[in-house]
Amino acid sequence: MSWDRAFRAMLAIGMPTLVGIYAGNPDFGLIAAVCALWVWSSDFGSIVSDRLLDMTATLAAIVLGGVIGGLIGTRYWPELIGLFAAAFAIGWLHNTSRAVENAGRCLGFTYVIAASLGLADPRLILAALGGGLWAMLVVCGDQIIRRRSMPITGTSFSLGLAKLRAGHAADWRFGVRYALAAAIGLGLAEHLGSSHAAWATITSLAVMRPNEAESVTLVIERGIGTFGGVVIAWGILALTSNAWLLGILVAAFAFAIAPAAAWHRWARFTAITVTVLVLLDLALLNQGGDRPLLAERLYDTTMGCAIALAATWLIFPRRWRRAEPI
Repeated sequence: MSWDRAFRAMLAIGMPTLVGIYAGNPDFGLIAAVCALWVWSSDFGSIVSDRLLDMTATLAAIVLGGVIGGLIGTRYWPELIGLFAAAFAIGWLHNTSRAVENAGRCLGFTYVIAASLGLADPRLILAALGGGLWAMLVVCGDQIIRRRSMPITGTSFSLGLAKLRAGHAADWRFGVRYALAAAIGLGLAEHLGSSHAAWATITSLAVMRPNEAESVTLVIERGIGTFGGVVIAWGILALTSNAWLLGILVAAFAFAIAPAAAWHRWARFTAITVTVLVLLDLALLNQGGDRPLLAERLYDTTMGCAIALAATWLIFPRRWRRAEPI
């Protein structure tokens, strides 16, 4: 099944990249490809209607987060307050279903990117929609051609909504911890002069889990994967700056994400890191590429992981709670 996902990822992420190169607008190709990556990651299986609903929810969250972030802009306190509110809601929803949680995280990702970079161009919405809809079209095409059913995973968006209506057991402690980690991460990164403060915040949002052991494992695996991805990306960018070759490599590493995830989670982080960094280099070719950003990626990822660990251990840690009666 990972090979099926691999081919869909190659088409969903590679095609917007190549179209952006052909159109002479790699910036839009970058946004479309990253949004396609996030929407593709929300394809959790089950019947095709549930799969498309999961992907649609993620795409809607991406657009909503980007619009809110673009409207707030780089105004410091509104940006932090908005991030805190969004992150608290994401943490509160974490135990509904994987699809709801994934959509919420993507909303947080696009919010912090749009707000921290001051992205207010409404045309960017078209790029995001184009990438997300293309990823969904790939799923539809695959279903029409092969008519292969996928096992029901119990992680769908509709199941999450049903749990919400029934009154799910929300963990407000994790919501507060998650929100504080996101806001502190963004504020600290901007205070320290990071040119891409969103990376630290996105890392914190991506690795934090209610379970301390799982958070620590994710931090270690993301750190290893990011380091490996930066090394591979540095090697690629040192060898070539040909846009078409870089576009083909984006498609190749997008193909590798699913098999890498089936092998080990840190390998998945490596494949995603290479894909995103090569996409960034394509968007910045006219400015000499993104090689100076490679070290920043490591720095910001390390900062985001450290903040996630500190928040997990210091804010409502489980060892401070009163033991539950047996």
